[in-house]
Amino acid sequence: MYSVHVKDQRMHFSASHFVRSEGDVENLHGHNYMLSIHITGPLNQDGMVIDFRQVKRMAIELCETLDHKVILPSNSDSISLKTSDGFTEVNVGDKKYVFPEIDCVIVPTKATTAELLAKYVHDRLSLSGDYKIRVCVEESTGATGCFEA
Repeated sequence: MYSVHVKDQRMHFSASHFVRSEGDVENLHGHNYMLSIHITGPLNQDGMVIDFRQVKRMAIELCETLDHKVILPSNSDSISLKTSDGFTEVNVGDKKYVFPEIDCVIVPTKATTAELLAKYVHDRLSLSGDYKIRVCVEESTGATGCFEA
């Protein structure tokens, strides 16, 4: 089996989030996230697993939807979200945040960890073919979460 590894300086986004860990709520903070995508599959008639350009275009478009946003989970057991009148209200523990709705991306996950963001990106890649795809989201050097299917 053959594989390609797609990584490009444009496959990044800067965003803020927070997670619950061991009962505590992190402070709202941000990362300069980087994506990398590994695709394994058979070669096509052109001798490629897939055209790098196709994968980069999709990844860059996805990154643009997350760039300079507050990323919030819609399926959390401990974080409640309410959107009305152009604002998103977030309640978690003893904290309450209110953000302009336009500045938020609500993802269908239980948390906004690197691992679950990798699955979110993976699920939005529209690649037709018999591929095994691994998406990795790097929060910072040495801190990367991945999802593969």
